[in-house]
Amino acid sequence: MTEGPLVRYRAPALAFAGSLVLLAATAAVLFVAKLGGTPARLAARYRGAEEAFRAPATLDGLLEVAIPHLLAIPLVLFAASHVVGWARGVGRWTYHALVAVSFGAALAGVASGFAIRFVAAELAWVKLVAFAALELALLAWAALLARVFLRRSP
Repeated sequence: MTEGPLVRYRAPALAFAGSLVLLAATAAVLFVAKLGGTPARLAARYRGAEEAFRAPATLDGLLEVAIPHLLAIPLVLFAASHVVGWARGVGRWTYHALVAVSFGAALAGVASGFAIRFVAAELAWVKLVAFAALELALLAWAALLARVFLRRSP
């Protein structure tokens, strides 16, 4: 088990890592259940579908989802990235790349809903890629937290 200054943070860090895994899992289930797992279903969700009697998403509806996501997701990523960075859990280049992918995917995920609705239905693939990238980033942060706080001292 980890010895030294990190040992006192092991339980909260591992609980946070577990919550990241739980967050990623529930987000995946909700994403597929509410938005669909294909570009066509995503486009229909945002742009409407006459055959399904679905109205297009409204600006206020999109904002009701975007605003909480623009607060919550960066806070989670900020916390995870800073704990891993503070503990020096990964090399500098890898750390910066994971931070960039995490925040970039989160922003792309939020912005792509607006883009699908107001620009082009063909941008639905951007939302799918952004979501998958954010999910993988959350799992990577959780794995790094677990590695740092379960690591044995030499």
